[in-house]
Amino acid sequence: MNIQGAAWKFGNNINTDLIFPNHYFKPAYEPGEMGRALLSGADPEFAGKLKRGDIIVGGTNFGCGSSREEAAGAMKEAGVGAIVASTFGRLFMRNCINLGVPVVVSPGIAEHTAEGDRLELDLADGLIINHSSGYRVRFPTMAPELLSLLSDGGLHEYTVKELQRRRATAGKR
Repeated sequence: MNIQGAAWKFGNNINTDLIFPNHYFKPAYEPGEMGRALLSGADPEFAGKLKRGDIIVGGTNFGCGSSREEAAGAMKEAGVGAIVASTFGRLFMRNCINLGVPVVVSPGIAEHTAEGDRLELDLADGLIINHSSGYRVRFPTMAPELLSLLSDGGLHEYTVKELQRRRATAGKR
């Protein structure tokens, strides 16, 4: 799985309140509504600048704070290609994976990335390439099941497809 996009940089300790501020909370959302609020606590204009497939680069502790699923949901809905940071808040990271938003731990990535740099992430081979600066760094490769989950679009979609694959295989016996 290969992802390419422009880098958008955010600093350390970007919490879920900054990613999806609580004044946007409501029982249900219209399509696109969560994505328009993405990172508005850190940059009120961010969602209007982001292009589908772009990559968010963070410092340490990206996604810390409350476990609100809306933060990861807004990432997916806005079309974030991936998030790369030195470290992540555990629940935010898991919520992103469950929704099919790739997250990559790469210590020090922010020091080697400028906003607007063209990044490429090869999730299967564990490689980040900054095409703007020439910087390259490896990260641990992802398990095939995780790559399938991400390429299927998240846990729900992966489960539906996996059940279909198993039914098809069982029908051939």
